[in-house]
Amino acid sequence: MKLHRRYFGGIVMLLMLLSHFGSGSASAQDTNQDQWSGEKYLLPVSAPDMVLEAVNSGTTDGTVVSIGKPTGSANQKWVFTSRGNGQYSIRPSYSTELVLTVQDGGTANGTQLVLSKDQGLDWQLWSIKLNDSGKLSIIPKHAPLKGIDDFGGGETPGSRQDIWDLIDGDEHLQWSIVSTKDGVPVPNPKGRITTGTFNQSKIFPGTIRQYWVYVPAQYDPSKPACVYVQQDGFGNWEARVLDELIATKQMPVTVGVFVSSGWLPAPTGMDTDVRRNRDFEYDAMGDNYVRFITEEILPYVAKTEKLNLSTSGNDRCIGGGSSGGICAFNAAWERPDAFSRVYAVSGSFVAFRGAHEFPTLVRKTEAKPIRAFLTTGTHDMENCAGDWTLLDLEMEKSLKFCGYDYIFHTIEGGHGAGGGPSGLTEGLRYLWKGWPEPVKAGVGAPRAQDILVPEQSWKLCSGGFKQLKGAATNSKGEVFFIDAATNRIDRIGLDGKTQPFIKDALHANSLSFGPKGELYTASTTTGQVMRYDAAGKGKVVAEGLKGQYIMAKPDGGVYVTSSGVAGQTSSLWLVKGGKTTKLDTVAKSATGLAMRPDQWLLAVADRSSKWIYSYQVNPDGTVAHRERFFWLHVADWDDDAGTEALCYDREGHLFAATRLGIQVCADDGPTQVIIPVPKGRVTGICIGGAEMNTLYAFCGDKIYQRQIKGHTMGAFTPWTKVDPTPL
Repeated sequence: MKLHRRYFGGIVMLLMLLSHFGSGSASAQDTNQDQWSGEKYLLPVSAPDMVLEAVNSGTTDGTVVSIGKPTGSANQKWVFTSRGNGQYSIRPSYSTELVLTVQDGGTANGTQLVLSKDQGLDWQLWSIKLNDSGKLSIIPKHAPLKGIDDFGGGETPGSRQDIWDLIDGDEHLQWSIVSTKDGVPVPNPKGRITTGTFNQSKIFPGTIRQYWVYVPAQYDPSKPACVYVQQDGFGNWEARVLDELIATKQMPVTVGVFVSSGWLPAPTGMDTDVRRNRDFEYDAMGDNYVRFITEEILPYVAKTEKLNLSTSGNDRCIGGGSSGGICAFNAAWERPDAFSRVYAVSGSFVAFRGAHEFPTLVRKTEAKPIRAFLTTGTHDMENCAGDWTLLDLEMEKSLKFCGYDYIFHTIEGGHGAGGGPSGLTEGLRYLWKGWPEPVKAGVGAPRAQDILVPEQSWKLCSGGFKQLKGAATNSKGEVFFIDAATNRIDRIGLDGKTQPFIKDALHANSLSFGPKGELYTASTTTGQVMRYDAAGKGKVVAEGLKGQYIMAKPDGGVYVTSSGVAGQTSSLWLVKGGKTTKLDTVAKSATGLAMRPDQWLLAVADRSSKWIYSYQVNPDGTVAHRERFFWLHVADWDDDAGTEALCYDREGHLFAATRLGIQVCADDGPTQVIIPVPKGRVTGICIGGAEMNTLYAFCGDKIYQRQIKGHTMGAFTPWTKVDPTPL
């Protein structure tokens, strides 16, 4: 009779149906007689409520071996006897003559387990291998590539027990061996499973999807439960993994929320397929999916199921495979305050929707508090989007380069290698280690370490504003800015307090300090360039120039960028000695300006592209040799970098306020460091403070600050030599 293997139930999507490929190379363990001495129960991982037993306590050759509910009877207790070289015979405790045997010494998949008289035959000898999951494989000597198998994941008494090809991570081939001294095995408390349909999304409007909720038996509604979110749905084996890890306290009490990708139904009566949203939701960069989970799914589940769920990222983990894996990592990347633990099997860090840039972004972006468990197959998927194995390996090297807390397995196999019970068990055990201690960020890449001070992060400086513009620093380190909603210029003193400086800013939208402490402003509303003294007394310097941004020069002149008519370019101007000179028609939308510390190169940002222009400054203030020189990262979901303010530090790094955060460019042009900001888009930046080493970020209605290694630079700063930036 030909036997057909029935694999364990997977989750909805194809990827997780492939999860039997396993979690990595299981490590063989040489066992010794003392380790296995005494009577043992053998529990199949695929049926943890069962134990291996000799049917009816048979005493003849050919007695069938199966599984049954634990009763403590002698036919469920097994004695291991060392036969040397890591091999054991295994006999039922009630017999001294019969041992566990592969029927007739067969080597085919599905050959049944029986008892027969001990003759020391190779098919009566067994070795034990410890897997990464902590579970064991029991391997017959005569067929070392096979193991004892709970056929088809049978969970009922009498289920067939045989041998089958070893597949890493296949729970049918993994066992727990426990001492009978600990008493009759008691099944782990089982969580309850509910399911439903969600069709109320505003982030992915019109879509329908299924969800499953696992609530552990240990759940206490008086305490916020930890949360595990997984893409692509649910399989019963995942509940077994959670049951065991929670019962053995290898992870905290955790509610599982398993969500399928959405689909948009075709109009009623139209005989055609739905719009599949999986790639759009899972492979996309940006924060749409993590917002969908945190703002829609989790609140809905909490309300519907009456659950008390933690909202702390330290209490949340997110996982998935293939596109669900990149989705999980991206969710944590975008919102580490929402998810700090990531499980990703064969993650699709490929060019479906920009995820191939992740290895570079990881290297350049300030390290985030994320712990990750990732796998790839040695023969993983390859198609028009890329080679999964190569890109997953590149991702691993990036995480290592930046000092992240992670495990990465390259596993013999194809797409989905590392999934299944073994992989999920190992992954969750690692991801939750040390909880509730928070996950810490890595040390960061070398260039980030050149800029950022260890253990120093963003702190709220001031808030409650409506429309922040025009940050600038004076020679003392005091920071000035415009609150356009109140038409006021405020000052942040060296004591950290914010006070009004000029109550009527004349609708200015940018500021800059000159070499003698004078404050310059530009306005698109009035078309005036103003100069203010230390007392706040103003004087018109130029008129008819609708300036976007302004930058004072060491010689007393100022550069101004002006906006162009819609669809046209904008211009760069020089105001000096009462004369206004148009220097260049420069970009779609010229914005911030900054002069290098050695005072011969000018940077001009373009809001509507990914470029910052570089000019040589001539002795008379005119400019030459324009190049689209500084290359900025543009987020996959944006059309441009959206660059606003620029500033240099005295050490020669160019800082740019972009949609993606503060990007720091090397002297030869590329972005080397990306510094995310806490909330909102950053539109203004400057360096100031009492020690001249505090970076300020103006984001929406709030101002944030942090210490850096660079120092304030402006028109008041002496000429400073610039050294080449290391690669």
